[in-house]
Amino acid sequence: MNAAYLIILSTIGFAVSFYIFYTKKHGKKMHCVIGENCDDVVKSKYGKTFGIENTIPGMAYYLLVLAYGIAILYDRNVFKENFIYYFIVSASIGSVLFAAYLTSVQAFVLKKWCEYCIVSSISSLLILIVLLLL
Repeated sequence: MNAAYLIILSTIGFAVSFYIFYTKKHGKKMHCVIGENCDDVVKSKYGKTFGIENTIPGMAYYLLVLAYGIAILYDRNVFKENFIYYFIVSASIGSVLFAAYLTSVQAFVLKKWCEYCIVSSISSLLILIVLLLL
């Protein structure tokens, strides 16, 4: 059942990251349910790291987790004691730490919130929890 959680959470994370990427690339206004600060957050200078849109490595991470989830759906132990498992867990730890950094930027620097960013951060955290419970 944990594989299904990985598939669901990575799909949610990818969809959110892709939506942010798409709206930024095409200059569209984001539709925020809770507030109106999503554009201010994702289009701030913190929307890129080392000149790369944060959504690009985010989408790659979620696709990696999705592929891993699909692989273990068919064979639960295929990667359990393997380099790939530890690589995915390490990537997830990095993702959670980066998400915590970006969340703190929203709270303390920008003082604005992007609900899509929060959903992505929660997805990353839940993916790490699921991976550690495998």
